[in-house]
Amino acid sequence: MEDDADSREILAQTLTMEGARVTAVSTAREALPFLSSVDIVLTDFVMPGDDGAWLLEQANKQTRSTPVIAMSGYEERQDPRLAAAPFARKLLKPLNFDELCAEIAVVLGNRA
Repeated sequence: MEDDADSREILAQTLTMEGARVTAVSTAREALPFLSSVDIVLTDFVMPGDDGAWLLEQANKQTRSTPVIAMSGYEERQDPRLAAAPFARKLLKPLNFDELCAEIAVVLGNRA
């Protein structure tokens, strides 16, 4: 989930080219119906309205907990909420797509 349309499209295209099935949405609320049917959630941490921390809470309430990776322009030391949130991974923007794919593979591998 990414609130910036261009960034969301680039992420979706990149992950699709890597073989992922992607459902791209622009808000945390739009992501709610998909939480129980996806293998992983990639979300921006800071967004207008409900943010990545809120989405993580919702994902953890699901019967089948879905791992959530946060993306942020802030480092953990800059944002105490980001530091405290138990995301599966926290990635600093701008993203390196090779590293992103590697982190997703690690998180998914940990679920097996």
